[in-house]
Amino acid sequence: MQQLRIAFVESNLSGTGYEAIETVRRLGHHVTFVTRDLDYYRRAGGGFDDSLIDQVITCDTENARTVASMVARCGGAQALLTVSEWHVVVAAEAAALLGLAGADPDAVRAARDKSRTRERCAAAGVPIPAYHRLTLPAASAVGFPPPWVVKPVDGVLSSGVKLCLTEGEARNHAQALFERCVRPNERGQRRTPVVLVEEYLDGPEFSVETLTYGGRTEIVAITRKLLSPPPLFLEAGHVVPANLPASTARSCADLVRRALAAIGYEFGAAHVEVRVTADGPKLIEINCRPAGDRITRLAALATGVDLLAALIGMHLGQAPKLDPDRECAAAIVFLPSGEGVVQQIDGVTAARAMPGVQDVGLYIDPGAELVAAESNTDRIGHVIAVAPEPDMALARAQAAAGKVRATLRADPVSALA
Repeated sequence: MQQLRIAFVESNLSGTGYEAIETVRRLGHHVTFVTRDLDYYRRAGGGFDDSLIDQVITCDTENARTVASMVARCGGAQALLTVSEWHVVVAAEAAALLGLAGADPDAVRAARDKSRTRERCAAAGVPIPAYHRLTLPAASAVGFPPPWVVKPVDGVLSSGVKLCLTEGEARNHAQALFERCVRPNERGQRRTPVVLVEEYLDGPEFSVETLTYGGRTEIVAITRKLLSPPPLFLEAGHVVPANLPASTARSCADLVRRALAAIGYEFGAAHVEVRVTADGPKLIEINCRPAGDRITRLAALATGVDLLAALIGMHLGQAPKLDPDRECAAAIVFLPSGEGVVQQIDGVTAARAMPGVQDVGLYIDPGAELVAAESNTDRIGHVIAVAPEPDMALARAQAAAGKVRATLRADPVSALA
């Protein structure tokens, strides 16, 4: 088989990016990693293995022309993509400049700005929550009653997303979000000084994992999301497949296809979040990249479908083949952060020996200083388990996670507390 050159623009830190690099190497291809700072990933840990990277290009990854120019100068590539939400726009623009397969940059820009997603979906009749776009902290009345979800228009990892029960609470949180716009985000990028105030949707939340090729969207999996109690919306775990009635699953799939069409997304992976309300599913947001949090691995364990391999093939001109070869379930449970300095971590060996456990991963070592969880990055590890059906897979993951205990300072704290 001919070895082809696959370029990645940066990565996420939640596993899927590293799995994508591993997948390219497993397929026998050359990996080019385009980054502003390779040491950023070395410091972050979490499974990053730079021995799998054949070539590192260091440049400004906020500029698509710079990325495209450097890739072309350093040997070129047959595919260029990203699994980093922060870099989906740059990757789409750079791929277009190089004449490579990729999503329409305008569609990706519409997804990255949640208010633009709302505008396009509303115009297309896609069910969405009522919303109000704020460009000033002391803006006019929202126009629909609380409770409200107040969040940054371009945020990621659930950072800054908060349920607000009163006008005063919403105003204070919006003010805090505007104030933090003077500082760059987690990747050193400028934040958009716009805040979204949305109707709170009462109902369970799911994500729909898709691949779109030639304008046709295929549903790879529907994932049940486990969320922290309000007022935050931190992701505590995921289960594939979601245990939904067939009619509800079809409604979610239909909603997602219509939403992707509304923003003009005709190529690539998408991770689309929805809530199922009493009035049916409604769109939360569109992410133009594969799911993070190892959801792609859950899908592979549950169905046998390798979404990442299919996506890479799509970038090389190969239509995806998504026929499942198994029917079971997989779940991941995250071990949330506490507050304090980690003295020791116990129970990992016992957790790994529990029924159905596929993986127990730790993101920190003794000596790490932890803070209270404020985004989906504030975790100490995860447990993945499989079973014949979803509820059993989740129960197994939770039971194994309960074995892991971190001692913070002098007090033992359950990893699930």
